[in-house]
Amino acid sequence: MDANEVLRRYAAGERNFRQADWRGINLAKANLSGVDLTGAHLSNADLSNSDLSSANLNWAGLKGTNFSGANLKGAKMPDGRTHNDRLESANYFFS
Repeated sequence: MDANEVLRRYAAGERNFRQADWRGINLAKANLSGVDLTGAHLSNADLSNSDLSSANLNWAGLKGTNFSGANLKGAKMPDGRTHNDRLESANYFFS
């Protein structure tokens, strides 16, 4: 799945991207609020400056994912925590 397809499907109302393969995808500055990425493969993806508020990232593979400047407010993370702030850089968190 490439970035254009993801954005098209999201714009059409789809939020369920469970177990999607987004390895290396560039979704910098994308609005993906409320997206369900449970079990997705996101290693080395660029999600910098994206809106991932209220996203579900449980069990997602995030090694090397760039979350620099991303809005993760209310996001469910693989470590079981829910973030309630905007992280300046979360790249260290999953390395």
